Amino acid sequence: MIVYDSTFTGMNPGLCQRLKAMAPELAGFGCNAVKFPPFLNTRNPFSLGYDPRTDLDVGQWEPLHITGSATDLKGAIDTLHQHGILVIQDWVNRQYGGPAPLNERGSRGRVDPALFPKPQSCFSPPKPRDTPFARDDGPNDGILASYQHSGGYMLNGKIQAGKWQQDVLGIDGFRLDEAKGLPPSVASAFARARPGLNYAEVFDGDPAVLGQYVGETGMAVLDFTRHYAYRAVSQGAPLSTLVGNGFCFRDPDHAYIYVESNDTDGPGGIVNNKLWFYLDALTMPCKGALIFAKDYEVYGLAAPIRNMMWIGTTFAIGKLAWEYVDNSLLCWSRDGNGGSTWSGGLFCGYSSDPINHRSEWIHTPFGPNRHLHDYAGHGPDVWTNRDGWAFFTFGPNVSGSAQNYVAYAPAGVQFNIPTPPRGREGSGRFTDFTSITVRHTGP
Repeated sequence: MIVYDSTFTGMNPGLCQRLKAMAPELAGFGCNAVKFPPFLNTRNPFSLGYDPRTDLDVGQWEPLHITGSATDLKGAIDTLHQHGILVIQDWVNRQYGGPAPLNERGSRGRVDPALFPKPQSCFSPPKPRDTPFARDDGPNDGILASYQHSGGYMLNGKIQAGKWQQDVLGIDGFRLDEAKGLPPSVASAFARARPGLNYAEVFDGDPAVLGQYVGETGMAVLDFTRHYAYRAVSQGAPLSTLVGNGFCFRDPDHAYIYVESNDTDGPGGIVNNKLWFYLDALTMPCKGALIFAKDYEVYGLAAPIRNMMWIGTTFAIGKLAWEYVDNSLLCWSRDGNGGSTWSGGLFCGYSSDPINHRSEWIHTPFGPNRHLHDYAGHGPDVWTNRDGWAFFTFGPNVSGSAQNYVAYAPAGVQFNIPTPPRGREGSGRFTDFTSITVRHTGP
C-alpha cells in the first residue's frame, strides 16, 4: 500500500484541482491512496485544517481555504476513485480552534443550537498554540476535546460526525491525528465505528510503545522507529543502523513506514540522502509506505519517487534478506514469493562512500545464470553465477545526493502486483444531517 500524503506547511489553495490533475500520474506508478488534510471549517484563513471549529462543515456554506467547496472536495475524491486510488482523511480528533462554545450550522446554513453543540464543559483547558498552523489565529487556539469527562456525549457526537463525513464524501479511511493523547478506548471506538484504511499517529519511536498501542486498539501506526533510524543515518550514523531498526520488522501488518511528514519536516528533520530512504520505505515489508507531498512537489524528488513506486509495486514482495551490511554499504533483497503472486524478486543497495566506487560479490535471491537489470538506472546489467551470486558495483554518493542506489530485478520482467480499484461512493448530501442524532444541549 502506497499513500500520497498531500499536506505540507505553506501549501496553497487549490488542493482539489491539483490532486484531480495528479490522479493519472499517481495511479500509473502504483499509488494506492491519497491522504487529505483535515477538511473542516476554521476561523483561520491560513489554516491547514488542524484547528477546526466545526465537525459538519466541509465547505458546503462557503469555500474552505485549502480544499475549496464541498463540491470541489467530492469531485477530487470521485476522480481519485475513478483511477483506483483510495482516499484517507486526516481526522483531527482532539484539538479545536477555540474558544468554546462551538456550534454547527443546520440544513439552512444557520446556527442550530441542538445539532452537536460543544459547550465549554466538553473541553479540557487550552493547550499551547499549534504552530506552525496557528499563525494569526487567536490565543485560544488548541482547546482539547475531553472525551473522559463528557459522559459519552463527545465520543458519540464525534463518531457520528465522522461517519457523516465519510458517507457524504466517500472517504475510505482516516489517519488518527495526535493519537498518543487519546485514551485507547476512544481510538478503538473510532476504528470500530469507521472501519477502513485507518492508521494512527502515535508520536513515539519505541517499538514497544507502538506495539502496545496496536494491541490495545487494533489500529495500524506510523513507524516512527524507522523514521528516527532514517534521521540518524541522515545525520551521519552508519548504514548498519537501518538493519532491523523499525516497528515494521516487529509487526509489518500494522506498520506504515514514512520518511518525512508535515510534523517532522524542517530543522532537525531528514535533510540528507532522502532518496535512499524512499527506496527503503517502498521496498520493505509493511502495511504501507507514505510519500510526503513536499518531497515530491517542492523538493523536486518526483521523478525518482515515481520510479521507486513502480519498482515497489512491481517487485517488492516475498521474504526480506539483508544481503550485505557494513557501515558504508547496505544491500537487501525480496525473494518475490508472495504465495499466489510471484514478482521475480528484487535486489537493492547503495554505498555511503562520497568519493570511491565499491564493487563486491553479493548473494541474490534470483538463482543461477540470471540476467539482471537495474531498474533504478544507476548500474550496468549483470549476470548471476551458478551459485546465484553477482558482481555489483556501487557508485559514490556524490555531494550527498543519494542518487547512487540500485534496484536489480530479472531483465524484461514487467509484472505488476494487482491493486484492484476500490472506493466508497459518497452521497453528496452536504446539508442533510438527519443521521446526526446528537441533537441536545450537550453534557
